[in-house]
Amino acid sequence: MATALALASAAMAGPKFIAHPTPAQIDASLARYGARSTVSALFDQNRWDYVADRISAGSSDWVNLAGKLAPGADAGPAEELPISLAFALPRNAPAVLALVRSGAFSADDVCGVPFIEGTIRDIGAYKRRAAAAIRRVSDPALAATVRTCLATLAKSP
Repeated sequence: MATALALASAAMAGPKFIAHPTPAQIDASLARYGARSTVSALFDQNRWDYVADRISAGSSDWVNLAGKLAPGADAGPAEELPISLAFALPRNAPAVLALVRSGAFSADDVCGVPFIEGTIRDIGAYKRRAAAAIRRVSDPALAATVRTCLATLAKSP
């Protein structure tokens, strides 16, 4: 009986993260606990900013996590994921555009310059860097997404 209670208690405890979780650790949590519990734990354990920063840096493994975390995100995390992907866009356009193509995020969400006012000093320079990165994407499977993202970027303020 004590063993059953211990197992039940451990199962209800939810995800626990080290200070700087890896994509593999977050993936394991997503598989075991689901997106909502994983996002909540990252946020409650003050790991969310670290994850958002890593996504913003543009490494493919982190960018890909954004699509897996999105179904469990609400409020702040839901607003931060597209912003993180917009920061990642000039750094790794193929990975970001693949997420847009998958439907995990819309072109408006990511390519529409979703930054909070004052986050980026020179929006024009950001848009030029992002557009240049998008134009370098050569994957034919992303061609329509490239066109959509460029159009969205061009019409954004």
